[in-house]
Amino acid sequence: MSTTPASPTSEASAALTQVLSGLARLTAVASWQVSDDDLADSVAVLDQVSRLALAQSSRLLAEAGSRGLPGQGGHGRLEHWLRAKVPTSSPRTAAALARRSERLFTSALAAELQPTREALLSGAVSAEQADVVAGAVEALLPPTVPAGVVPDDAVVQGQTFLLEQAAHFDPVQLRRLATHLQHRLDPEADARLARDEDAQTRARALTLATTGGMVHVDGLLTQQCGAALRTALDALTAPQPATDGTPDPRSAAQRRHDGLQKLAEQAVTSPDLLPTTHGSPYRIVVTVPHETLAATLDGSAVAGLPPAILPDGTPVSSTTLATVGCTADLLPVVLDGAGNPLDVGRTQRSFTAKQRHALAVRDRGCTWPGCGAPPEWTDAHHLVPWSEGGPTDLQNAALLCGRHHRYVHGTSQTGRLVDGEVTWDTGPPDTPPGGPPRPTVTRATRLLDALTRRWRLS
Repeated sequence: MSTTPASPTSEASAALTQVLSGLARLTAVASWQVSDDDLADSVAVLDQVSRLALAQSSRLLAEAGSRGLPGQGGHGRLEHWLRAKVPTSSPRTAAALARRSERLFTSALAAELQPTREALLSGAVSAEQADVVAGAVEALLPPTVPAGVVPDDAVVQGQTFLLEQAAHFDPVQLRRLATHLQHRLDPEADARLARDEDAQTRARALTLATTGGMVHVDGLLTQQCGAALRTALDALTAPQPATDGTPDPRSAAQRRHDGLQKLAEQAVTSPDLLPTTHGSPYRIVVTVPHETLAATLDGSAVAGLPPAILPDGTPVSSTTLATVGCTADLLPVVLDGAGNPLDVGRTQRSFTAKQRHALAVRDRGCTWPGCGAPPEWTDAHHLVPWSEGGPTDLQNAALLCGRHHRYVHGTSQTGRLVDGEVTWDTGPPDTPPGGPPRPTVTRATRLLDALTRRWRLS
């Protein structure tokens, strides 16, 4: 595909010529000449440009599909036509773009998805966020849900709510809210999830083939198998700096390979399959709201209740939860109204193994913004130092990876626990956190619960 429009014979091609010209001028600017402030601003602007470009690609691709251009070119599907025009596009990328175009612009649900379409075209949401919101709306409308089961107003307001939250949360966090919305509004969500899990179980597969002296691994794992494998690999794939302090030279993929090799070797030679972390064994931690667990254990209906969640954010049905519960170790953590586990006061400085597990459930990894290190790679940090009277309790604790733990201590950064989530002041050192607390998934979920209660009563 040409890197420039053929000729500015139309308003569309002229606009694209200007975009490419501007990017060419930016390329000509030496990066070392860009100030720190301009670097930050440029990254943000380019992200917006990328959003708008993808949105326009979706809009114009939908137009190509509605005109029948794929069929005229001998292609049965829109993504095949796209790959013919852009040969360097991967099948997955082309399929995702074609699916987004059809869903938002030409599908039977395009009218209902107008708010999401407009948000995408304005750059208010990213393409991935638009996919999450559109998928949530589809899951609440026929044919997925019988007509009349979910009130129309609830679907409209739910879509609006998710689009508003997209300004604060990435696609993964937004998907958690969308899942919560679906389970709150769709009384058959749990049964539908169980049927999906049954289909996934039937589709499970794993193949190992020797190719060129190496072994190629390919497969589809069920949620339970995937969660178990991730937990095992997380225990064995932490970066290992050299003795001189230089970083681990291995890539993340290489570390996972080495971790899988260690896991297999330990399984063959030792009954102790995994090491411990901070004195406690690795476990698959399933986060279960108390009301959902109670309903599952006593056989009550779970319609309208939030689902149990695996460590990667994948929801599981009550059927799977009950199955796992037959053989699982239940780790009781007593929480207060804000989701904070009880403390052990000033009697000890180090956090206990149970507190570590509670922190892993609450923080889900390093709490520093944008880090994402899993719980197994983190330390438990006192928000108020123990030497300054800070208690060893979960209200005064936060998980931090080694690098950010050292950074927080070295720069006197401060953090606080608000509604069960840790908020860090990422401004200049020694600047106390102020102003309203930042939006969190926990607070957004509670707001969503209040809205769904109102929708049911209306």
